[in-house]
Amino acid sequence: MLHKTKNQDRKFKKIKIAAKAPAQANKKYQIPRYVPKEHDPGFTSDDPVDIFLTFYPKSLRDVTLEMSNLYAEQKGKTLNLTEDELLTFYGILLISGYNTVPRRRLLWSDDCDVSNNAVKDAMQRNRFDEIMSSVHLVDNMKITADPFFKVRPLFKHLNDINNAIPIAEHVAVDEMMIEYFGRHGCKQFIRGKPIRFGYKIWSLASSSGFVHQMEPYVGSHTHLVETGLGQGPSVVLGLAEKAEVPPGVKFYHDNLFTTLSLVDEMTLRGYGSCGTMRQTQLHNVPFTAPQTFKKTPRGDAEYLVEAEKLIVRWNDNSVVTVVSNMEREFTETEAKRWNKQKRTMDKVRQPKCIQDYNTHMGGVDLHDQFVSRYRVNIRSKKWWWPCFSWALNKHSTYGKDLLSFQRLVAQTLLLRHGTKPSRQGRRSSMAVAITDATRFDNLNHWPCNTGSRYKRCKNCGGRTSFACGKCDVPLHVECFKKYHTE
Repeated sequence: MLHKTKNQDRKFKKIKIAAKAPAQANKKYQIPRYVPKEHDPGFTSDDPVDIFLTFYPKSLRDVTLEMSNLYAEQKGKTLNLTEDELLTFYGILLISGYNTVPRRRLLWSDDCDVSNNAVKDAMQRNRFDEIMSSVHLVDNMKITADPFFKVRPLFKHLNDINNAIPIAEHVAVDEMMIEYFGRHGCKQFIRGKPIRFGYKIWSLASSSGFVHQMEPYVGSHTHLVETGLGQGPSVVLGLAEKAEVPPGVKFYHDNLFTTLSLVDEMTLRGYGSCGTMRQTQLHNVPFTAPQTFKKTPRGDAEYLVEAEKLIVRWNDNSVVTVVSNMEREFTETEAKRWNKQKRTMDKVRQPKCIQDYNTHMGGVDLHDQFVSRYRVNIRSKKWWWPCFSWALNKHSTYGKDLLSFQRLVAQTLLLRHGTKPSRQGRRSSMAVAITDATRFDNLNHWPCNTGSRYKRCKNCGGRTSFACGKCDVPLHVECFKKYHTE
């Protein structure tokens, strides 16, 4: 049962500032000990391809095949997409993350500066374009009020897979951004973020960067329980319920989510909770005003113990306020900070709850860092394509050497499931122009005996074993001058 408490009705007993005189711990309640799951249903193979296919299981691939073929039929086309072609399509997208070209069609070019033989030998360019224009995850004719309905199956499958993996003892709740610059009602702008424009995803992640649960923010259609405690607490509690987080897990969240009511509710549910707070959420907590407290020496702190919570205000580069239900007494550690005047590192006192927060809060940001390194570079005008391509890089969390991991997955998919085209396409106009520029420059063109079997002369069509050493074109000695001058 959800218990609601209004922050304005709270009464606090002020405790004097004390650097090393901790308050008595409240022993009436204690966060349950974290017990990991006995059965680990995680990855049973160390093969990178198996890890990748764990995030894109056969059930999701079957849905993609069915909906893509259906969408092509609705457009009056015949796609006949197979599973091998779909996996080859995934491999080409992964290659575009670390082998980028200005235009995707250049991957199939014969020009030596941009060509990619692995891609050319796995799928024809026109076939890739056909799949790119028809790939879908839902029936396009079933329109719903949910503006994110086209990618709901993708997030559902990913969450089902993530829920099968044991949750770590320390998890962080934060927001992720999927980059998007087009027009859509769910596009958000967040000032100061590495990705300022895009879709916002509420995320629950471990300290190592693995995301256990994620939910797109789509306003009233966001699939999270409404607790009545506000948006921030509803996100934390909703993600915990959907991920089936066991008691004893410790949550860390920033000031977008933290309220005193949230900490109380987390305590009742047996979760640890630690987060930074905004001044507007403190209400009647008798702390010194931030403008005044900022003038105190760096490292100074004041704290209060209220019910099962420890509330700490600490003067760092700015004034930081943290509330935690995992500690019943105020303790301090040491931290290093840069001194501008002395131009050296100084040791300052730091509350332990703030040190724990800094240690475990960065899981979602770490995941974003992994995904952004070799993100799929092939773009589309479809509004849901950024979510689709972003999900392909979810495997990045499991690679120690991310580049080698992604290269191995991409190349293996192309070799296992790709089909070499039976004929080669025509040469590009760029290749013809480069050849002609070299052909008529009158520099270092000499006939040489290749020593190989006979080839057709480029000028007269007869058989010859000679060729131009610079142009690498078969030519009779008699045709040599005519070819390079006419």
